[in-house]
Amino acid sequence: MNGPELFVDEIDNRLYAAIVHKGRVADIYLDPPNMTGSWASIYLGRVTKIDSKLDAAIVDLGDGLTGYLPAKHVRLPGSTEAEARTGISELLKGGQMVLVQVKSEGRAHSSHENQKLPRLTMKLYIPGLFLVYSPNSNQVTISRRIENNKTLALTAKLKGKGGWIGQHHAEKAAAADIEFESGYLQESWQSIANAAEARKGQPGLLKAGPNALYRALVDHSAASFEHIYVGNKQLLDLATGWCERHLPALAASKRLRLFKPEKPGQRLFDIPDIYSAMEALKENVVHLSSGGTIIIEHTSAITVIDVNQGSAESISEVNIAAAIEIARQARMRTLSGAILIDFINMDQKMERVRLLEAVELAFADDTANAQVHGFTRLGMIELTRKRRSATLAEKLKKQAV
Repeated sequence: MNGPELFVDEIDNRLYAAIVHKGRVADIYLDPPNMTGSWASIYLGRVTKIDSKLDAAIVDLGDGLTGYLPAKHVRLPGSTEAEARTGISELLKGGQMVLVQVKSEGRAHSSHENQKLPRLTMKLYIPGLFLVYSPNSNQVTISRRIENNKTLALTAKLKGKGGWIGQHHAEKAAAADIEFESGYLQESWQSIANAAEARKGQPGLLKAGPNALYRALVDHSAASFEHIYVGNKQLLDLATGWCERHLPALAASKRLRLFKPEKPGQRLFDIPDIYSAMEALKENVVHLSSGGTIIIEHTSAITVIDVNQGSAESISEVNIAAAIEIARQARMRTLSGAILIDFINMDQKMERVRLLEAVELAFADDTANAQVHGFTRLGMIELTRKRRSATLAEKLKKQAV
């Protein structure tokens, strides 16, 4: 097996998608049951409160859900960037209807009331595999990782048809697939606009954000999976439908498979032993094969990770191994915001340089746009990861309620 494999199953009404590479779980996506306010969901909302102190509006999204819309994320028809920086009271009024999208999911267990609400934006976008369509923009931007001239020329033709972002997955995509997806994304936006009009001024959900299966297919590029295994016929239909919209050739491929148990009671996640990996994520201590350990501690403001030498002999070996494992843990646990890593102290400057390079390399392809900021004055490495969905711990707590 060369490429990663995707395993998707429902367990107790929860949707799980796990990426397994070289025999190890590399990433996990999870959707709790009856999830609302999920990332990238688009709503027709009603402004219920203008808070000048916070420079934000509180928006009723319908069905008892409320969101938080900062002034910097307000985009009214015909507005300029300068107007977007105006105070919230100059931009919106109480009772006003707005089309909004969930930029990041709320922190259910935060001590700050406004952090419990999903963060909203009026900079709407429809995410695909190769492209992201922004109906209220007219800019075309291309991932810096794309070097294919044919891809650059093709995406440039999209100018004048709304705003577009060419994602790095597009570099190896066939021209027909990119063109097909651009048409689908524009049709999706028209369906959203029609749904908003049909609601006749009543707040509510217009389009749910991508579920765990779809997020895994996009983040890790569906084309890269050697196999995609799904646990039941309903999930097979979901996966096939997604592929028909974005990668038609994959929809009919033998790489997409329905799991067939070899013995009574066998479940899909039994095969690559995903269950034990998920259980390990409930613990804050991670053991390294070198003999060292990693301790992960969460606070409301920051995540602190401590690296211990344990029984290992080489400090440098433990630190490098820890850097790789921390990147993996950050993906699986969906850690976000500020992260401080306290590695084992090193005396040589070159060792610190190599360690920083190892951390940057480990997070280079991070789907949460990780930014490594270097060493702090106290000798810790600081990095940030963009929040999109709730952390795995938050979702597990939500399940237990």
